[in-house]
Amino acid sequence: MTWQLYAVAALTLIVLATVAAVVWMLGLDGQMAVGLGAGIALSVPMMLFSHMNMKRAMRSETRAATMGHIYGGFGLRLVVLVLGFFALAFTGLGSPAGFAVAFMAGVVLSLGWQMMTFVNETVRRRMEAAAS
Repeated sequence: MTWQLYAVAALTLIVLATVAAVVWMLGLDGQMAVGLGAGIALSVPMMLFSHMNMKRAMRSETRAATMGHIYGGFGLRLVVLVLGFFALAFTGLGSPAGFAVAFMAGVVLSLGWQMMTFVNETVRRRMEAAAS
């Protein structure tokens, strides 16, 4: 399991460096801080919700449940991204670019964590099948 943790750690560093580079290029002001905060505030609960649903989908024996979770999660993330972006763009409360960057960073981290969960569960199932 160590290589998966290294991969998630590397992914986290890449995502944080990318967010820092984008914020550096666009500039950090009050609007950008509000946009980043809104993106983080929506991506963290989405990450937790996604992790719980992925674990539940992995407990089922069918691949259709797992694939349904993956496609449904993609659709939900896309809807939240578009709604949040346009909400900030039309109200002027914060930077839509900051929101999009922070939210997509959370999405990428969530997908990396889900991939590690998927790999660990698949390996566990194969080891159980081989043992019996």
